[in-house]
Amino acid sequence: MQQPQARPAHLVQRRVLLALPIAAAAWLLLNRPGRPTFNIKEVGIEEATALITAGALIVDVRDRTAFAARHLVGSLSAPVGELAHAIPAALAAAKAQSIVVYCGDGVTHGPEGTELLNKAGYAQAVNLKPGIEGWAKAGLPLEYANGKVG
Repeated sequence: MQQPQARPAHLVQRRVLLALPIAAAAWLLLNRPGRPTFNIKEVGIEEATALITAGALIVDVRDRTAFAARHLVGSLSAPVGELAHAIPAALAAAKAQSIVVYCGDGVTHGPEGTELLNKAGYAQAVNLKPGIEGWAKAGLPLEYANGKVG
């Protein structure tokens, strides 16, 4: 049986040099300037649950169809497109209150909705980073279109 031969150093270096531009291109695609970034506070399930138990308002920024299908129990529907134009009257008195904002996955509309609220003076608005999907995976209650909670 023949022993495997070690690769010459120049071939290893060449492969490394070829991999660097590919890695750089991937990094640029993932961190491109057109991708929005938001200066907001994000919370996980545990912190969100504590805030809600303490009386935080819950705001769903998904579209109304998604809200109607299922939402966190006790949440208010305020689609991010509507928040961009005006803050709903139901939120007017909540400027000093903690607010947990969520979307489907925690990264699609939740960060934008949270930032819109923060800029409108709702300093205690936070984004539920795992969104409703993470909430559901954690086995926490949701309200469904038929009115059932589960």
